[in-house]
Amino acid sequence: MPIGYSAILLPQLAQNNGTMHADRELGSWIASVHSLATPVGSLMSGPLLDGIGRRGSLRLTAVPLCTGWIIMGFAQNIPTLLVGRVVSGLAVGLMAVPAQVLLGEMADPGLRGFLTGSTLAFYCLGIVIIYALGATLAWNMVAFCGTILPVLALSALLLIPESPTWLVRQKKPEEARKALLWLRGGNAKQVNTEIAILEARTKTDLARMDLNMSLAEQASAAISTILDPSVLKPLTIINVFNLLQLISGTYVIVFYAVDLIADIGGNSINNYLAAVITGIVRLLFSSISSVLLLKVGRRSLGMFSAFGTAFASLNLAGYMLFKTESSSADIYVIGICLLLYVGVNTLGLMTLPALMVAELLPQRARGIGGGCNFFFFNLFIFIVTKVFPMVCETVGIAGIFIIFGISAILEGAFIYVALPETNNRTLEEIEDYFQQSNLLWVTRSTERRKDAAFIMNNV
Repeated sequence: MPIGYSAILLPQLAQNNGTMHADRELGSWIASVHSLATPVGSLMSGPLLDGIGRRGSLRLTAVPLCTGWIIMGFAQNIPTLLVGRVVSGLAVGLMAVPAQVLLGEMADPGLRGFLTGSTLAFYCLGIVIIYALGATLAWNMVAFCGTILPVLALSALLLIPESPTWLVRQKKPEEARKALLWLRGGNAKQVNTEIAILEARTKTDLARMDLNMSLAEQASAAISTILDPSVLKPLTIINVFNLLQLISGTYVIVFYAVDLIADIGGNSINNYLAAVITGIVRLLFSSISSVLLLKVGRRSLGMFSAFGTAFASLNLAGYMLFKTESSSADIYVIGICLLLYVGVNTLGLMTLPALMVAELLPQRARGIGGGCNFFFFNLFIFIVTKVFPMVCETVGIAGIFIIFGISAILEGAFIYVALPETNNRTLEEIEDYFQQSNLLWVTRSTERRKDAAFIMNNV
């Protein structure tokens, strides 16, 4: 909801008869400053994850999230509004990593894709809610409504156990066993197997660490952990994926939905209604994606989403460039292309990053690695959302969608070359893959085929 808030806030602030006024340049700061604060929260979340636990970190985020909404609700000037955006951005940064890590560590391997993928469905539901509220209420009343869900979330977090992985690392095996029994529906055999794997992996990780290190030594150890090839390789894959995804327009559409639709369709479209429709389409396709992740490989879904995004973007750009005059068909062609773009983009490009954080990072680096990843992710979001109005004025709306399309093509190629397939793999198997010598999935696949052929010939 805080991420989608700028889409309904900026058009209301742009009205000269409003209580506050913001032009396009000031509006770009209001939209992007949220993402400038989020990386700080992401970095803070790493130590909190390891210090007070995954569930404890999520509980903590309810406080700054409610505070940010209240500040924005009472804001009487732009600086106060910016402070509220900063506080809410900090809260979003604090919650992003713990949410994905908690689900990734709790979930059965067969359900992990569905559960972590379904978080995006609720992410998209938040955007739909904020767009719908913005279409009917003033921006300050929308802010007050934003405090309801954090309070409900805090209540819900009281009803679930802490991550078994974190409990094992804290040398609380009985609590970890109890938590796993609750999560696995009392399946003692499965719990015993998982606990044994967790304890063995934790023992190996802790053997590498000196628990009596100074702060400087801990900082040096954290840097060494990030630079470890088995951590650096998945981080590199995730961050390159994120950068190409952002340039393909995934979050530009979220932050600037109402204004962007006005630029595309002009006065012939009800901008707020169209924004709500894009939000509903995003919600629908994110729900479909979470179900597909139960059976479909991550690579296949990602490539379909990337090339589908490119197709929709370039078709929309081509139509806007080559149409000679306005007609009644414009609203249908543009609407279909835009909704197709939102749908296929959500299906994989928007869904996979959170799942990749939960699956690709090794157990010992999920705190610091996840925080580092979300730091860069939100820094990229800030840069993209801040420069978007300037780039749009320079190349026009058709040029923007050409950039989206080219970036999506590059994203599809990158997925094919580098992204490993993690469907139905345990977290331990994924971790072992990144301890191998190669970075590219296609290289690894070739070597596996050669190794398999060599073994068969020598049997």
